[in-house]
Amino acid sequence: MLNNDILSKLILGLWLLCAHVTGEMPNVVLLSVDTLRADFLGCYGCPWDISPNIDRLAGQSMVYDNACCETPLTAPSFSAMLTSRYPRMTGAIRNGMGISENTEVITESFRSAGYHTFAVQSNWTLKGRLSGLDRGFERYDDTLEDRRWGIFNGERRAEEVTKTALDMFRERPQNKPCFAWIHYSDPHAPYRYNAGYSPVRHGLRNMDRKERARVKYASEVAYTDFHIGLLLKALPENTNILFVADHGESLYEHGYLGHGRYLHQPGVHIPFFVYAPEISPGRSPLPVEAMDVGPTLLGLAGLSPVNFALGRDLTKEMPAGDRPRFLETYGGAVPRLPGAKKLLRNTSPSSQAVIQDGWKLIRSEGGVTTLYYLQDDKKELKNLRATNPAKFKELNEYLDRWNNANPRVKEGAPELTAEDMEALKSLGYLE
Repeated sequence: MLNNDILSKLILGLWLLCAHVTGEMPNVVLLSVDTLRADFLGCYGCPWDISPNIDRLAGQSMVYDNACCETPLTAPSFSAMLTSRYPRMTGAIRNGMGISENTEVITESFRSAGYHTFAVQSNWTLKGRLSGLDRGFERYDDTLEDRRWGIFNGERRAEEVTKTALDMFRERPQNKPCFAWIHYSDPHAPYRYNAGYSPVRHGLRNMDRKERARVKYASEVAYTDFHIGLLLKALPENTNILFVADHGESLYEHGYLGHGRYLHQPGVHIPFFVYAPEISPGRSPLPVEAMDVGPTLLGLAGLSPVNFALGRDLTKEMPAGDRPRFLETYGGAVPRLPGAKKLLRNTSPSSQAVIQDGWKLIRSEGGVTTLYYLQDDKKELKNLRATNPAKFKELNEYLDRWNNANPRVKEGAPELTAEDMEALKSLGYLE
């Protein structure tokens, strides 16, 4: 007997085939939230009622509980989604270092298939001229007006993202389906306490810094959820949605506040779910990753797969339970030094990891390598290297083989203007 996951994929495939035949192609939306931890959503177990709208969508979707990004930085992570390739293969290894000119993106497939394509951005690192991710979009609105840290126009608040997105939907050609990427950034630091959008209304000043950070972060999630709810209510009919975050956020776990420097679970575990009317709602424990976003978006439109994709179309293909996933980071900062971009093209990653079948090996700065079994140790507190030498050796060699098989692309990196440098500084990415 077919299980529900397989059956739902068969039904979706038949439905998309019928859509091609009748010409009624669905709209497809990539709905993303910057710096959003999965465990701050009710659908992933958050005890605070701060995400009712996202949770409602998740309740109608296939939710992936075991999803991760390839790198915990915004532009590199989205490059992995839209190219379905590792950031090291496209040149986009840090914020401010865009994809190489010859890198293909799935957006071009949508446009070639007759889709109207548009994006609404809210984070400076996704500026088209910096990231290269505007490729294939007919409209790419990366206008930013809100001051981050009170000193620079580096973001767009959720209220404005929703308004702009709905304006673009109204202005789209009515005789074409659309592919839209709508990105919210409010959970990114600095966390603001949004009155009326917080699980805790009193006593903020009396909290220690860790609890205060969690409450303010939760307030940002609640504020974002409210405006996502307004968007979802107004989306046109016949719209399929993939919801995802670029990365998570460490809230003092392992002594760290932020993202980009380390590969522990708070920074790399992401929410990921897929909605289409013919997909049976449910949950999957199978290992998925950011590179699966691009092929799955094409699958939601019923479009042919692209030959450059390394990820999987989750509407048609279920990854194996022991699928290995490889992560790395080059750090979150772009040094303010002459010739820095040329130098950074040749730097090695500050940390790498491989996750397979519940095990996770991390190579950190200074040559320290640790081994965790996530099934029993989700907080990564017990280093099992000494007690599991065979598994340590296996994953260590696996990571070596991956490095050898996937050489770095050392091009890209557009010239950063003084304005770019100030924006990256305001986002916390500039040393």
